Amino acid sequence: MRRKPQLLVVDDGEVYARIVAERMPEFQLVKAGGAREASRLPDGPSALEFLEKNHRLVDVVLLDVHFDVPEERLLPLEGSTSLRRTKRFQGVAILDEIRRRFPELPVVLLTAVEDLSLVDAGGELKSQSMTYFLDGDDLDSLRVRINAALQEAASAVEESGVLWGSAPSMRALRRRLAVLARGGLPVILEGETGTGKSFLAERFLHANSGRSGPFVTLDLATIPRELVAAHLFGAVKGAYTGAVADRKGAFETAHRGTLFLDEVQNIPPDVQRQLLVVLQDRRVRPLGSTREIDVDVKVIAATNSRLADAVTEHKFRPDLYMRLSPATQVVIPPLRDRPGDLEFLARRFVATALKEPENAELKERIAPTLGLSPGVSAQLVIGRKQGKKESGDIVLSMPGPVWKMLAAHSWPGNVRELQMVMHNIVTFTLVGVADAIREGLPLSSPRFQVDPGLVSSLLEGYVLPDAKGKADDHEGGGINVSLEPQETLNAVSNSVERQYFQTLFEQTKGDFAAMAETLLGDPDKARAVRLRFNQLGLKVRELLRR
Repeated sequence: MRRKPQLLVVDDGEVYARIVAERMPEFQLVKAGGAREASRLPDGPSALEFLEKNHRLVDVVLLDVHFDVPEERLLPLEGSTSLRRTKRFQGVAILDEIRRRFPELPVVLLTAVEDLSLVDAGGELKSQSMTYFLDGDDLDSLRVRINAALQEAASAVEESGVLWGSAPSMRALRRRLAVLARGGLPVILEGETGTGKSFLAERFLHANSGRSGPFVTLDLATIPRELVAAHLFGAVKGAYTGAVADRKGAFETAHRGTLFLDEVQNIPPDVQRQLLVVLQDRRVRPLGSTREIDVDVKVIAATNSRLADAVTEHKFRPDLYMRLSPATQVVIPPLRDRPGDLEFLARRFVATALKEPENAELKERIAPTLGLSPGVSAQLVIGRKQGKKESGDIVLSMPGPVWKMLAAHSWPGNVRELQMVMHNIVTFTLVGVADAIREGLPLSSPRFQVDPGLVSSLLEGYVLPDAKGKADDHEGGGINVSLEPQETLNAVSNSVERQYFQTLFEQTKGDFAAMAETLLGDPDKARAVRLRFNQLGLKVRELLRR
């Protein structure tokens, strides 16, 4: 027999618990008091006390918003300056505490007060789902809310390569994107650098759109302003200086598919008008052409700043902003707002880092000495925990203080930064093991502790100096680099950085402490410089031989 979902009602009155018990037989109320008493906990303290011991028994919490209970039984409400307001939004205070202590436990808010609005509570709660339970006709609405919460809780933390985690903000994001993917309206993705906007656009929104056409990306921050229109709409031969052949625009290329406009706030004002017309008419006219081409494209516009602010500052057309459908705007939360997902993401990135070519080669080299099979995987163990599949794996043991260092980091580069840090931790650890094996040291265990100094260096990062900065202090003056066309901008950046590091290495005669002094102002950070040196594919022995 299928188990009924277990509901816990937190309410200072008896109405909700009685309605669920009498009129919603598909659900089961958790026993919260004595053996005969159905679930109804009257206030926040009693609910939290019960959940501390029994939260695994609860599938969904039904939480009232307004609580008329004695002041000593009220939880503090952030920003509240009156007892009346604290009682009016006591459910919000309880919700905040449940999210903090039990982030994976789904909660459905409900109220019998018709004029109560979560917008008045402010903050992110204004987008929280709530059922206004005013009469018996609202039973089905409540059923829909409970079912959505159950599905959300049951969804995997990872799906088709997308690492959702279990943070409530990411659950809400996933639910909203699932709906937006199936619609034809444009979608605005806002989020800090490194939160995964382009990845979600392709791997989730486009993948679940049902569209047969391609996914096309246009990074508007990297295209010269005078060429943006040609990249978007196409151009015929001779339409502008340098147009030596017909060019197919991004809209035409993405026909029946998805067009991802990254850093959309960078579109020049004159092109914004043209884009507005294309979105309205669903037809595009290449530059210099007299013919129009019908296009069926789902547009995803991404920005690392608030597009509404660009409208206010008169940098972005308000009519284009409205055409892009601000109602479908989605904000991807930064990693610092998802502390509960940090461990999950770190473990996954350790596992995937081992599959990267450079690490896979190291793994194959050290596996036989450690008595491991060639297809061995890697796992991260934090503190004194033991891994579930530790046998047969390469284990990176991260002491508690080192993990606290990671957890306290603000992650300005968000998920992308965490991925790079974990990748580098794996690389440096494997390099150290391989070097020890080469020296003939008797290694017998596949478990290796992560170096705290390495983690500290990785989190501090580095910034290359300006051309007129400290590099001028070395013999030979400034460092010259040559630019050559590459397939991607990332490849261009790596080429420039590689030349810079190589020349600086030669100027300092291979002294990484001196390089660290130039780059970071601290010779003790030589290890961080050596790490980046290796990542760029530069070989000390080869350069010394020169």
